[in-house]
Amino acid sequence: MYFIIPVILILSVIGILCCHYRKKRIIKKICCMCQCEKLCLLEELIHPLGYCYDPLQDIFTSTTDAWQKKYGYTALYDKAAPFFNMVFDCKPVYFDYDGKTWLFEVWKGQYGINTGAEIGFYCADRIVPPCERDTTVFHAVDKNDYLDMGMELFYKGRLLACRQERHWWLTAFCMGHFADPKDLSMNISIHFCYYEMCRAFTEALTEAGFCLMSLNLCLYCADIPFSFGPVKRPGMWMRILRHIVLWKNKMFCRLYQWVTKPFTETCDKLLYLYFFLPYAFRRMLRLKRLCFHNCKKRKKRGEYNGM
Repeated sequence: MYFIIPVILILSVIGILCCHYRKKRIIKKICCMCQCEKLCLLEELIHPLGYCYDPLQDIFTSTTDAWQKKYGYTALYDKAAPFFNMVFDCKPVYFDYDGKTWLFEVWKGQYGINTGAEIGFYCADRIVPPCERDTTVFHAVDKNDYLDMGMELFYKGRLLACRQERHWWLTAFCMGHFADPKDLSMNISIHFCYYEMCRAFTEALTEAGFCLMSLNLCLYCADIPFSFGPVKRPGMWMRILRHIVLWKNKMFCRLYQWVTKPFTETCDKLLYLYFFLPYAFRRMLRLKRLCFHNCKKRKKRGEYNGM
């Protein structure tokens, strides 16, 4: 009985020393890796999640072949977001063109420990009445319908990220950065190849309350630049939930910065977590919906035996 406390103390000291030397070895290992090796390893780790890393801006962006594409979009995703540690402002824009209802949506806010923004284009296979839009699943547009899109994300007037690409879902995420959605603003530009589609989109954009910065229309193409800033605040209970989630995200951001403080670049920080705390690395990057579908596939193959 009297020997238990000394034994526990000795084991604790041994554990702390082992952890310290392991940490030092991992830091040395990462420092000895060239930049190309780091980027290749990180790309291998995050590409299955539908993202790639931009070292010039130190941000994560979505790939055109991201797994999220096959699940499309429904309004339920936005409503359930706070329960998955995501607090953002969003605005859908619906318009009818070519016998289908199209959806353009913009998001900006805090995604766990990431400050980020998204713009995406989706469509239904028919004209969807306004009363059914909230319950309809919209599919990501086909490759032939990708649009040249650009966006700039600002935090209190300071540029955080800038993206320009032909895409269906353009994103930018700054890992370890915390921001209240009301402090974020965006400049967005969309290039259309068809005048009628552009006109339908512009009318819907104006009805949705977006601020058009300028307009450059012609019979063959059009560029639509507009901004996305403050939005109407949600109801009281949703504001309370958002505040709780934001506070929790802020604490996790601080924890992430403290644990990875030997490094400054996101690439190094993530690789450090991957080697030192692989469980934390997986938890931080894991997307619940992806895991859910993977588990279902494994069960069908008889490979899943529980956690």
